[in-house]
Amino acid sequence: METGTKESIKMKVFPKGQVVIPISLRKKYQIEIGDQIDVVSDSHGILLKPLPKETNQRSLTDRLFGIFSDYASGKTKPSKADIEKATKTGFIEGWHK
Repeated sequence: METGTKESIKMKVFPKGQVVIPISLRKKYQIEIGDQIDVVSDSHGILLKPLPKETNQRSLTDRLFGIFSDYASGKTKPSKADIEKATKTGFIEGWHK
């Protein structure tokens, strides 16, 4: 990570207090879905710091996080074919890293 580089990017805060980290910064700091971020408060404001990635490979559950959101509470449960299709789609989209 570079130090001393200051760039300003304006972001919106959503109803649950969420902000979206712009893709340029996610790529620059290699932040991926499921990564942990350290939120530090100091006299200058809030600092978001990516935590070191675990050396262990992520579990299948972590890699599939969110893929079945279409089947959240109140919706039908996914069939075996649905799960296979979603897993294949996720693999094609780059979860095989």
